[in-house]
Amino acid sequence: MTRSPPDVCDALGFCFTLDRHGWSDLLISCNGGIVRCRISDVFSDPASELLKLCRGVLANEVVSIALYDEPGGHALSVTPDARQQHTMLLMIQEFPLCHGAYELIGDEKTIISIRVKRKQLLGLLMAELWKVGRFLLEPSFQKDRQQGFPTETLQALNEEWDAHETLGPSFLK
Repeated sequence: MTRSPPDVCDALGFCFTLDRHGWSDLLISCNGGIVRCRISDVFSDPASELLKLCRGVLANEVVSIALYDEPGGHALSVTPDARQQHTMLLMIQEFPLCHGAYELIGDEKTIISIRVKRKQLLGLLMAELWKVGRFLLEPSFQKDRQQGFPTETLQALNEEWDAHETLGPSFLK
C-alpha cells in the first residue's frame, strides 16, 4: 500500500446542481468546510466551464475558470505539480462585486488552496457532470432548466479519460 504525502487532501467532494430559471450551485466540501458557489447562467455556462477544468486536470495543464454570481463570483484553478505528476494544486478564490467578465487582479480572497490527486479530482468533477447530464434526459427535469448541456463534450472527455495511460480507465460507463 502506498501512502499519499501528508499535504495531499483526500477529504474533498463536489455537488453540482443545475437549478431552474438560470441558476446553478457548486458546493465544494473540503476538510469539513463547505464553499457554496452560486452561479448565474446569464454570465456563466457552468457545465462547460467545469469541463474546461476537467480537461486541464486530464492534460495536467494550468487552467482557470470563472463562475459568476450576480454580482461577484468564484475562480477555480488547477496547477500541475512539477515534482509529483499525479497531484495538482486546486485553488478556489472569491472575487468582488462585478457583473460578468472579471480579470483576476490579486485582490481576490483565497478560500481553498490544496494539493489533490489528479485522478480523484477528475473523477469527482466528471461524476457530477455525468449525473446532471443523465438527469437532463428526463423531460420533467428539463423543465425551466438551461438547454444546450454539453453532452457530446462530456462523452468525448470521458472517452479520453477512459483511454488515459495513467488516469484511466473512467468509472463512468
